[in-house]
Amino acid sequence: MAETRLKEESLETKLENELVPTVNLTEPEPESEVAKWAEKNINESPNDKLALIEELRDMIFERGECEPHRTDDAFLLRFLRARHFIVRMAHRLIVNYYTYRETYPNLFFDIDFEKLVQIGESEIFSVPPYFDHMGRRILYLRIENWNPNQFSIDDLLQAVIFLIQAAILEPKHQIMGGICVLDVGNISTGQAWYMSPSVIKHIIAIAYKSLPHRIEALHIINVSKVFDYAFSMMKPFLSDVMKKRVFIHQDLEGLHEHVSPKYLPKRFGGIHKDYLYNDWLNILHENENLVEELESYGYQGGKEFLKSLKKSSEDENVV
Repeated sequence: MAETRLKEESLETKLENELVPTVNLTEPEPESEVAKWAEKNINESPNDKLALIEELRDMIFERGECEPHRTDDAFLLRFLRARHFIVRMAHRLIVNYYTYRETYPNLFFDIDFEKLVQIGESEIFSVPPYFDHMGRRILYLRIENWNPNQFSIDDLLQAVIFLIQAAILEPKHQIMGGICVLDVGNISTGQAWYMSPSVIKHIIAIAYKSLPHRIEALHIINVSKVFDYAFSMMKPFLSDVMKKRVFIHQDLEGLHEHVSPKYLPKRFGGIHKDYLYNDWLNILHENENLVEELESYGYQGGKEFLKSLKKSSEDENVV
């Protein structure tokens, strides 16, 4: 029995040691499984891709509904992938993106990076380094860990937008999309009180309408009457497509029907440890191109901050 336990612990240690947070900015090879999936599921044809990028670029300039800070191929490709290479829909998305940025600059610029770290330490958000069975990124949110007296709604929205814009830099994420597991267990009436129509509109804008990414499924677990009230406020704002992607589970068994335990942390009946938001902040400084991409989005000062994180980490290792 002891030998079996040791083997299990050894396997678990080996598994976790192999799972190091990484961000891959490389485009998939033309014959890769990801590229084949993209052609079949989001209409990404290698023969038409460049022409559709050019068509989107022309539409942006001809219609003049927004003034993008970038119109290079890699940037526009993100919007096409998010809308299955339907150019008019990709154009509407990029207009929505810049309209949202201009309307709410506080959510995109002048970010308090120290606050991001504090939010990370609170374990409200978690993104594991592994993917689900479809090759999609997974975002975990635990509402019970949010203290409204410590972090405002804007603080949380800033953190989510920053996380999504970092994820969008990965071509694989642009193609495959992601899923979200929302744990609403122990949500308080005080937290639910913040679910105002304006906050709901922000959530929908970030999740579906104004950022170049796709949430393929939202799994909500540990529901309660308090959450039912909050969700009833949101439901009228959801489109039919959005509603089809929302799955509400009364227990973990329901979640496991959609996401195997081998892709879940132990708290959700899986096999993995919890990974923190800050695990990702700590690796950003290792990729100069990634940091420069984020600064091009308007996250000025991020490079200096990430360097300070690296130095702090090195100092801790010395101690």
